[in-house]
Amino acid sequence: MNDAAKAIKKHAAQHDLFNRLHSIAADERFVQKVAQEWFNNRFEVIANQRCGTWYCDPATSSKAYAYFKSTDGHTLNWDFNLRRSNLSLAGYAEEKGGFLLVDSTRRGKRMPDGLSKTVPIWCSVVNRAVQRRRARGEASAEIDAEWDTALYLPAQIVSPSEKAQIESRLDEWATTLESSVLPLPDLKKPLRPFFIHPATSRPPSIDENPPFTPLICVSASRWVNGEDGRGDPIPTATRLGDGWFARTVAFDYVPGAGDDDELWGRGLKPALYHEHKASLLSTPRDELPGLVDDLVEDGAGITAALEGVHLGESESSASSLEALWEEATAISSTLLGDLGAPIRPSQLYLKSSVTQRVTVRVVDIPKPSSSTSFVHEWPTAASDQPVIIFSLPSARTHPKEYGKALGQLVECLKAKFPAIGDKTALLISPGRPQELESVIQFSTIPEGQQPECTPNWPSSSHLAKTDLQAAQKSLLPLLVALTCSFPGLSLDSADDQDVDKGVIAAHLHSLVALWPEGNPPRAALKRVNEFLMS
Repeated sequence: MNDAAKAIKKHAAQHDLFNRLHSIAADERFVQKVAQEWFNNRFEVIANQRCGTWYCDPATSSKAYAYFKSTDGHTLNWDFNLRRSNLSLAGYAEEKGGFLLVDSTRRGKRMPDGLSKTVPIWCSVVNRAVQRRRARGEASAEIDAEWDTALYLPAQIVSPSEKAQIESRLDEWATTLESSVLPLPDLKKPLRPFFIHPATSRPPSIDENPPFTPLICVSASRWVNGEDGRGDPIPTATRLGDGWFARTVAFDYVPGAGDDDELWGRGLKPALYHEHKASLLSTPRDELPGLVDDLVEDGAGITAALEGVHLGESESSASSLEALWEEATAISSTLLGDLGAPIRPSQLYLKSSVTQRVTVRVVDIPKPSSSTSFVHEWPTAASDQPVIIFSLPSARTHPKEYGKALGQLVECLKAKFPAIGDKTALLISPGRPQELESVIQFSTIPEGQQPECTPNWPSSSHLAKTDLQAAQKSLLPLLVALTCSFPGLSLDSADDQDVDKGVIAAHLHSLVALWPEGNPPRAALKRVNEFLMS
């Protein structure tokens, strides 16, 4: 077989759905071995988003959120990113006595940079920032002379030279974290990473009550390094069934098989895979794509059924609006966000002096025209709560219209609700295309002839997880723009404070700390910066 034919065969095997799912199952068995046999289920299992979720069954793993991006650990690009601070995870780790953090990597690497470098950097930076705060007497725990701030890296993976370069940046990152608006955890023990991969011969020795909180980084995938015989023993078959009915199914192993599922998964996502794992793994190769398509279609049908629109009398609508405000999260005493449950509970409530509530329902629109009006007021009686339907273009494909839409919303709110941030509170919530269609239709009917009928206002709880994440990514930049435009909506902004990149970043970091899965795309942040700085 010539080189071109080999390359084609290898590419086909790497992107084959059958090979991917069986490789994931093989790597998941290693994770289960580590958790159950090595540590006797002492530690919770947490998936590092997004690839790690393929190797962690929701039925047996933690729902805690972790996102340590490999990019922050790439050589010469090391970083402690405040947009991915993971600070709530530090307190959670101490509460649980540590955990296993699972991820994988593709061909040619022993561990992903997210585990081998990003996590160790994070541990050391958080430890240093907490130590500084404790030294100033701002924490409840007593100062510990033995508080460990060292950088622990896997020596066989990260060179001494690279370690020294990273160490030279740690204090700088700790200063940035300590001076940010993010809430530092009140840790009683420092964080310390450990490292496990399929070639690890035995687990690290960790006492029952160690002087640190262990974060055990588990790389699930085998190391495959060319055809020279080096690397880990590679699984080649999946055992199905037991006893007389047992059989094995051969496959070509793909390291880091859970990565880039949009290229091979046909819409299949980790939660659906784990729910139907037995049937997926027992299905023959040529029948597997059809089964996956059916499962994905059934899941989409269920989601659509849950998202149907209900039209009711205005009285029903009012109670729904009240429920929406009750369910939303208070970002400040005058600003609420309907973005799903935050990663840490909010201790804030609407202040008692609020006499008016304004709800903004945000609807993403794909193709705005040059004459598009982005702000639509829902027709209500004078005594009813105001509702605005705000159509938001894509910041990536329609940047000018995105900025124009922000301007229209801010101008409308300033003109019609001058007491925002004082006597008037604001709620931002994801809306539905049907709401935009309805309000446009209502606007064509003469006042006094409009029917007394309006849609209910469902909260974000009706959204599927992927749709909720998309809503968070869309709404967080909008919240940043509003908190900078209306200082009264923020917890700590003064009325005369100049808006600069530091102020914008501080608002963003505090929001992402609540909803880390909503870390917004760069295009939206760029447009928000342009809007606020212009």
